Amino acid sequence: MLVDSGAGLNLISPKVISKLQIAEEELKVTGTFQGVNPGTSHPKGKITLPVTLGGGLNYRTEKVVFDVVDLPLPYNGILGHLALAKFMAASQYAYNTLKMPGPVGVISIPSDEKDAIICVDKMYRD
Repeated sequence: MLVDSGAGLNLISPKVISKLQIAEEELKVTGTFQGVNPGTSHPKGKITLPVTLGGGLNYRTEKVVFDVVDLPLPYNGILGHLALAKFMAASQYAYNTLKMPGPVGVISIPSDEKDAIICVDKMYRD
């Protein structure tokens, strides 16, 4: 999952929806959007899913609305600023970490540099 604080949408791929065994009939109608790829994107629908960040006793779960869209992205989805606002999350650019308040203190989620390199490599190969 890519965290993009500049994105106005939360996106998720149809592959993830399929792995979660969510039927297409459960998707709600949504409009088109622009800016992710050239032209207009036509989502298959939208769905609200619980997203949990953190671990152990220090975690948060929020309901996040995702547009389900089949785009050639090297990751399963995008968490945009709407999701980050729900979690009250802030990007710590110096340490490449996402931080947010949790029930037992600050939740810190470090980036996975290996996965990021794999995604960038895949993006330029395809």
